[in-house]
Amino acid sequence: MNTALARFLSFVLHPLLIPTVLFGIIFYAATPAVANLAAFNGEQTIDFFGIKLSFRAGLLLLVFFFTFLIPSYLLYVLYRLKVIKSLTMENLQDRRLPYLVIVMLYTIFSYASFRYMALLPEVTVVMASITFSISCVAFISLYWQISAHATGMGGVLGGLLALTLKLGLSSLLIPFLIVTLLTGFLMSARLYLNAHTPRQILVGLLLGAIVCGTTFYIFI
Repeated sequence: MNTALARFLSFVLHPLLIPTVLFGIIFYAATPAVANLAAFNGEQTIDFFGIKLSFRAGLLLLVFFFTFLIPSYLLYVLYRLKVIKSLTMENLQDRRLPYLVIVMLYTIFSYASFRYMALLPEVTVVMASITFSISCVAFISLYWQISAHATGMGGVLGGLLALTLKLGLSSLLIPFLIVTLLTGFLMSARLYLNAHTPRQILVGLLLGAIVCGTTFYIFI
């Protein structure tokens, strides 16, 4: 692995993109996990800034907008205002305020899904588990540099495994194997860039897997 590839992997599998990845897999490969999704997808569309999309695609785009685009823009603003020194947030001091902002935004989106998508409670469960995971990362980062990349990928793996075991969804086998492979490459990239120690990565993976896996298995 070289530096360019390691940075590329760190970018395309950025923690802020993980909610979109997880929801995408659930919406398209594990539709039975969201009880009313099929009915909504067949009958309704979402008007997203003048673009009419299927309900499922529109919902996924909303997730991307509120969990990636808005937080990314706010982090860029913090960087331009010199509140943080780097967008990659290599040190703990740079991570504290951005993580607080992300937790607040994810909490708002979780509440919005609970308030306005009552017929799709599974969406709230997934979003709440992601929010709790990043909240744990934010708290731990006050004292120790846990890997947010590892937490995100661990959450996807734990969540998919829980859905597979509980619902018996064979359609998740290939996505699970792909995510497992990508997780291995990403963790190698983080080690190659000296962004984290093996311990920080392992704790992150376990945190994400336990939180999302337990939540999905109990509430979905």
